[in-house]
Amino acid sequence: MKLGEKIKYLRKSKGISQEELAIMLKINRNYLSRIETGKSEPTSGILKNIAQIFSIDLNSLLDISTGENQNTEKLKYIMENCKYLHDKDLDFIVRVITIMREEYVKINTEIE
Repeated sequence: MKLGEKIKYLRKSKGISQEELAIMLKINRNYLSRIETGKSEPTSGILKNIAQIFSIDLNSLLDISTGENQNTEKLKYIMENCKYLHDKDLDFIVRVITIMREEYVKINTEIE
């Protein structure tokens, strides 16, 4: 299921109108409509808010599987080594990951 379709499905399953969800997200209803139809891309902030509103994990919203064995090892390595970094370095890594995730969402929603 494409991202926009998933958002629409979640909204409808909770009996929420586009107008109501747009108000919750503090965005224009037309923008939400474009997101649901795949004509516009949601920002990472909007995605985070959608996940919170519907009480779902952001990874499941984006269909990102974190259970794969090789990824688990990579994540363990990153977490183990980040313990030794300064806060400013961690902030930099978080910014890089955020940008990469936004690009991932953009690319993958354009492909579908």
